[in-house]
Amino acid sequence: MKLTNEGRYRLTFFEHLQIALLWVGICAAAGWLFYDTILFSVAGWPGYLLFFQKIYKLKVNKEKKQMQLEFKDVMLSIYSSLSAGATVEQSLRRAWEDMGRSLRPEARMLQELEILNRKMERNISMTQGLEEMAERCGDEDLESFVQILILGKKQGGNLALFVRDNVDKIQRRIETSYEIEGLIGAKRKEFLFMSMIPAAIVLYMRLFSPEFMAVLYGNPVGAGLMTACLGLYIAVFCLGIKILQLKW
Repeated sequence: MKLTNEGRYRLTFFEHLQIALLWVGICAAAGWLFYDTILFSVAGWPGYLLFFQKIYKLKVNKEKKQMQLEFKDVMLSIYSSLSAGATVEQSLRRAWEDMGRSLRPEARMLQELEILNRKMERNISMTQGLEEMAERCGDEDLESFVQILILGKKQGGNLALFVRDNVDKIQRRIETSYEIEGLIGAKRKEFLFMSMIPAAIVLYMRLFSPEFMAVLYGNPVGAGLMTACLGLYIAVFCLGIKILQLKW
């Protein structure tokens, strides 16, 4: 995914093509399994708009989770520099340099730190740069940390001590959220695997017992029954996604 100037995520042309081909493939498979013809898959093509929105949200959520992990490292780097006696500006510069050695070039936080430091080099205030970065990222923990830095900068004194407790709280919250994510991750994979079983059963019956499945194809009663099964299949799948909070 590409990052726009406003801090939003945008899919590349190749990703758009992948999603479109995936949806066409799903519709063709459903048409062949449930109606014995891929011509019926055309009826499912309008659903691409909804499918695209869901896939886009999943990709954005994945990018945001990765940004949170990167932000935790940035936050610890800044705190380490502050503890060593550096100013906020120096700490932000060092964090940019540290992340440049550990993160991939397209990493979100590395790009944000570069933008922030470039602004400070052009004599834009650190406070304005931090606030704009927080607005672009739209992450609650990052916004909290930015406000802590700005407030600590204004109050003066030992900034490292002022920041320490808040850094610990934010770090624990991020780590706790990922522990919870790990606990339900196995259940999500199990659900996605189980969701393939009904389609796999129909495929098995089509390949190895075609005479048994033949009565369901080529007649209105069979088409109606298979439509009901397909509708139930989709409804249960969507319900499972909602229960497991996959953010669709």
